[in-house]
Amino acid sequence: MKILQLIATACVCLGGTTSYSVARPAHQKPNIVFIEVDDLNYKYSGLAEKKLLETPNIDRIAQSGTYFKNAMCQGMMCGPSRNSLISGLYPHSMGFYRNGQMGSFPKGTWMFPQALQKAGYFTSYIGKSHIKGYAGTKGGLGPDLGFDHSQHTAGRAVLLGKAKKGGAIDDWYFNFLQEEGLFETLVADSENKRNSTLAEDAYLDGFFTKATLDFLDGYKAKKPFFLWINYSLPHGPHDVADKYHTFSADDMPGVQKANFTPPEKLVKDTKRVKTDMKETQADYCAATTFMDRQVGRVLENLKKNNMLENTVVVFFSDHGIMMGDHERIHKGTLFRQITTPSLLVSWPKGFKQNTVVKTPVELMDVIPTALELADGSQFDERKINLGESLLPLLTGKGTYERKLAFGEVESYVAVSDGRYRLIRGEGHNLLFDDLNDPDNLTEISEQHPEKTAELAKAVDEWLSKTGPVIPPKGF
Repeated sequence: MKILQLIATACVCLGGTTSYSVARPAHQKPNIVFIEVDDLNYKYSGLAEKKLLETPNIDRIAQSGTYFKNAMCQGMMCGPSRNSLISGLYPHSMGFYRNGQMGSFPKGTWMFPQALQKAGYFTSYIGKSHIKGYAGTKGGLGPDLGFDHSQHTAGRAVLLGKAKKGGAIDDWYFNFLQEEGLFETLVADSENKRNSTLAEDAYLDGFFTKATLDFLDGYKAKKPFFLWINYSLPHGPHDVADKYHTFSADDMPGVQKANFTPPEKLVKDTKRVKTDMKETQADYCAATTFMDRQVGRVLENLKKNNMLENTVVVFFSDHGIMMGDHERIHKGTLFRQITTPSLLVSWPKGFKQNTVVKTPVELMDVIPTALELADGSQFDERKINLGESLLPLLTGKGTYERKLAFGEVESYVAVSDGRYRLIRGEGHNLLFDDLNDPDNLTEISEQHPEKTAELAKAVDEWLSKTGPVIPPKGF
């Protein structure tokens, strides 16, 4: 109970009152679309300097907007990242560092879609969900959390697991497959370890796109809308249809070796690879290609419905994944391949275009950015530190105050100043030069003791400022 009281207090009392004010009539407020993907390693898109595949639609957003090259997500697994983003709470403020560690939010925890509703927005969530509900309620992504419209699913892996156990399943995607007589096809594809034989709009991410297009085609309200699309790809299994598997393993980079041995607890959620990873990387490229196509379908629909000109598009991944980097696979650690969310923001009508920002930012900064766009100045009941609005970096007007960006896993914190990254925890300080060693293969703390000490102090101050630090499963 004491922990719940601490968190409920943190939800309204940390930091000073923040005012978001870009006053404009409701009809002039832009629509806001978040396109969130899952497990995108930044090196596997058109954003990378060495391109392994083409992602024309992600590139389209980058060319019409801003790429935050040194952005950092706050949680390194799906659950921690997404719940941190919706609530504005760091993982250590929730005790939520790994999937499955948190059951629900204390009732009354502030959620940013609620503020957008109060600012006159119609709010919608479509896709895969790891968002938790409130304690003592049935949960779900409905009105309680600030969504006027919600269509979400637990995803393929959960559904297949439940199907094996038997019993009733009530899930948006499962119900669709059952009604169309397609669930057996999904099961057969999985059991036979073959690429999907479902039609594009019946495959999970295509299904999300179809629901999104239906929402946009049918949207007639005079209110501006906030739409949060959550794709599952390129998260595995990488079983998109055969026609997307056009990549040769011979063209893939294979594994990378680092010159240091990381602390075991820092990498406990990753696995050492037993192959050269090239086949897996080729399949990952196929899944990313399919995901990129879905992004393009959304952009084209916005354009068709004459919405794109007045829509702010924010593209990002919840976190990245190791694809043979450091001879490892999976996530839950703090190297750049995991912490970089490939954050893009585009609104040609109001923001700079074809711009790369190297200033360190946090993924959580998209919350005050959205609130400022929505004119959230009247909603001062939110008194927690939500980070910094990105508008000064997007417009070239005003000052962006952040100098350091932070992300975390259990017992370890990463901090970046845009050049150097320190991973600190349990008596360990690992320093990397993200500019000259973007894959964090060479540990350099002994060569740069002053920078190591400077960033170590910053981590300690950040934890003190944003505490208390809640242990795992603290909620």
